Amino acid sequence: MVSGIWLPIVTPFKDGQVDVDALQRLAERYLSQEISGFVALGTTGEAALLDHSERLKVLRSLFEVIGTRLTVVVGVSGTNTRDMVQEIRELDRWDIGGYLVSAPAYICPDQNGIRWHFDQVASVTERPVILYDVPHRTGVSIETSTVERLVERANIVAIKACVPATFQKLCQLPISVLCGNDDAYVDCLIAGGSGGILTSAHLFADILAEIHERVLSARTDDAVAFFEALKPVIKLLFAAPNPAGVKAALAIDGVIGSETRMPIMEASVTLKEQLRIALDACTRQVAVLA
Repeated sequence: MVSGIWLPIVTPFKDGQVDVDALQRLAERYLSQEISGFVALGTTGEAALLDHSERLKVLRSLFEVIGTRLTVVVGVSGTNTRDMVQEIRELDRWDIGGYLVSAPAYICPDQNGIRWHFDQVASVTERPVILYDVPHRTGVSIETSTVERLVERANIVAIKACVPATFQKLCQLPISVLCGNDDAYVDCLIAGGSGGILTSAHLFADILAEIHERVLSARTDDAVAFFEALKPVIKLLFAAPNPAGVKAALAIDGVIGSETRMPIMEASVTLKEQLRIALDACTRQVAVLA
């Protein structure tokens, strides 16, 4: 089972370039927190805006710090299945723990086409594959009936689910369900989900892990109360295109800079101040609930 909190790590920038020092400091920081592993080169990592050499630089920098201490899953996305398959063939030379793979974006294939897409992906690697159902970005859903067919492949082991309406049905299948919608995390756990790949883990990894433990120990009311304390911050994290919000929040403590890559705009001055106030209030509330 794929479970726990997975960090879709941001890619820090400095003057338009990947900030390797900041990225490695960030990786070291989370090695001491309650995460099950890292997801590199995902949406939150602005992977679609990195060129090939930058993607390799991010991976190399992460592995220099993480080594084999925690699992690193790599995001693979795009419009052309053949390009994505070729990328996986190249990445398979690395000591990667698996791949987070989305449906083809923009072209909107039907469910037979989506099944063909993931069959192609899963057949070129023996490493675990995590399906990524994110229709608000790809334009197409991975329907539950399609997932039911895909899990017949031994290395399709989990799904990052971003549509709360599907949680209940997905959790009845022999596949690990990881929440991909930060604000629906508790709902996913209650439905039977095994964890999450959550942008908010940059700020709340240990708390999110504690919420999971409370659900597992049937203290659901406690888990919901704990999660409610985080919600104002989570809402602000997505008040601007991801990852502008989380980068701004991390910059408040000087962990990284708040720079994003265009056309993703850096968080506004107003949002940065709202985040500072919300984080202060959240810290106080969590201290009372802990």
